[in-house]
Amino acid sequence: MYDFSYVLGLLRVHAADLERRALSGERTKIARMFTERTLRNRAVAITHRLQGMDELRRHQFVAEAIRRL
Repeated sequence: MYDFSYVLGLLRVHAADLERRALSGERTKIARMFTERTLRNRAVAITHRLQGMDELRRHQFVAEAIRRL
């Protein structure tokens, strides 16, 4: 269920939400922090950590990793 493209999509949505809710002066800083390369690298790291986890732990880990973005 949690393949690379799914996790990357979740990260993109969360980053866009953070940018949308930020103050106007902070938006450029947030946009620089969450480049496409950064999001891809984070998605690779998350999916790598998911290998060998049971389904419940995967769900909790992904939810926490997305919130910590």
